[in-house]
Amino acid sequence: MAGATQRPDWVNDEKHVSTKEKLIEKSKNDPYIPIGVAGTVAVLGYGIYAYRFRGPMSTSRYLMRLRVLAQSAIVGAIVLGVAFSSSSTKSK
Repeated sequence: MAGATQRPDWVNDEKHVSTKEKLIEKSKNDPYIPIGVAGTVAVLGYGIYAYRFRGPMSTSRYLMRLRVLAQSAIVGAIVLGVAFSSSSTKSK
C-alpha cells in the first residue's frame, strides 16, 4: 500500500483513547476543573470587554483587580468541587 502509514507495534488500537474522551472522563472525575477554567475564561472575557470603560484607573491597577477576580473564580470552583466530592462520598 503506497502512502499508507504504519502504526508502531506498541500502539494498541483497542486501548487508544482520543483526547476528547480523556477530557470527558477527567471532567466526570473532577468536575471543578472545567468549572474553574470556564469561570476564569468568563472573568477574563469580561475584563477584556470592560477594559475600554475603566475610566481614570491605571492599567496596572485594573489588571491587578482582574487577576483577583480570576483567582476568586478558581478558588470558588475548588470549594464547589470539594463540597461536591464530599457530598458524593457521603451518599455512597
